[in-house]
Amino acid sequence: MSTDSRRAHRAGLARRRYARAVAVVLGCFLVTGGAAAAVSLTQGPRITEVQADPAAATDTSGSRVIFTANQALGDVDADQVTIEPATDFALDAAGRTVGVRFPIALDAGTEYTVTVSGVQGIGGGPTSEFTTAFTTPPSEVLVLERDPSGDDRIVRRTVGGEDAEVVVSAGDIDDFRATSSYIVASVIDGDAMRVIVIDRATGDQADVALPGPGTVLGLQVSERGQLYGFTFTDQDVSAESGRENVLFTGSIAGAFDGAEPDPVVVAGDEPSIDRWRFVPETSSLLLNDFSGDLTLVDRTDPDGEVSSFGTALSIEGVARSTYTALIDRIDEGFVELDLASGEQRGVSDVDLGGERLLGHMLPLADGGTLRSYALLEDGIPTSSDVVIVDADGEAHEVAAVAEGEALQQVCASPSVQYVAVAVSPIADNPYGGSVQTLPQEVTTRIYDARTGDEVAAWPGFDVSWCEAGPW
Repeated sequence: MSTDSRRAHRAGLARRRYARAVAVVLGCFLVTGGAAAAVSLTQGPRITEVQADPAAATDTSGSRVIFTANQALGDVDADQVTIEPATDFALDAAGRTVGVRFPIALDAGTEYTVTVSGVQGIGGGPTSEFTTAFTTPPSEVLVLERDPSGDDRIVRRTVGGEDAEVVVSAGDIDDFRATSSYIVASVIDGDAMRVIVIDRATGDQADVALPGPGTVLGLQVSERGQLYGFTFTDQDVSAESGRENVLFTGSIAGAFDGAEPDPVVVAGDEPSIDRWRFVPETSSLLLNDFSGDLTLVDRTDPDGEVSSFGTALSIEGVARSTYTALIDRIDEGFVELDLASGEQRGVSDVDLGGERLLGHMLPLADGGTLRSYALLEDGIPTSSDVVIVDADGEAHEVAAVAEGEALQQVCASPSVQYVAVAVSPIADNPYGGSVQTLPQEVTTRIYDARTGDEVAAWPGFDVSWCEAGPW
């Protein structure tokens, strides 16, 4: 046999071997593909990823649990979703994802289970159940402790915990507010006031560039936009010149870059503001000036266009997760005002027995209100009761403040799991310190909002759950 013949023979053998190998590989692919197809026909969609942030869910509204599947899904309805313990939710399903959104903050220290049943691929076939469980951390809160003989402190405390951690210390802290990322505090430094920003992750501090020497009041922050705001009065203000209670707002993070706050302009003017609030989840501010005008201003609108809502005596608050403000009208009394539509409805009083004087009323995200009432005896306030009044007008008591104590402030945790009640002894407790004074001895008691049980008692006041300070 010639050399060429032998080469041709070997080449033919190689081709036949290659063909057999390819056939074997293709056969394996066909078997594997057939098995996969068989599995897909007998199994429903599977979860490939679950996203959740339990810590953020207790502080703010709008947190989500997001399921991602291995295939596009058919329609998912809200009645397929079960949450234990039960809480309000909204459903957003598209493509391969199912999102469960919580419009109200979740309770702290609680295990939640989210289940979506009957999940089916877009082409039909078997159904599956998507489920996940997560536990929210214990509730943390910041409290201001003033010390007439030493430095004031902002301390971090945990509901149910024993220890307190100092996060800010200064000679004279007048007020503070906090977001999840920052603390903003107004401090007195000699004859001047400063506003400082503290990064909660790093401890870095920056000074807000104030318009000049003057007085800062009404400090507030916006979690959604990470903004701060305060009213400012020039140190040398007079009837003829100077700013008086002009509202300034700015980016909290911008303070680290030297950014200055901007005055709020309404129809070309910088009005003097009595009460104001950030509107949650928007870029708007609700303002009540000293003339009584109630206006809604979009902070991002350079022309300062406003929506007018008539006149009011005060703004009591804007409910978390809503566009509903609690307003004290001159003629109508307390009303709930829908800032989106302008519609309002009266807030009914409750009968707790005896002659009562309303002290506090704050709106809650579920349509209820948190209130305090002082019992009057011969026209003199004695003891007080703190109650939650639900959307149907039913009241249940959360806390009682004994005669001989003054109720300074009430507010609720984001989910209304807890209520904070700041009280001070009336006797031998002089006022003093800072621009906005309070008695030297103040205690904040924390109550379970559902049972009324006292779960903690801490020195200090101005807890970070509150929209604004107690003044």
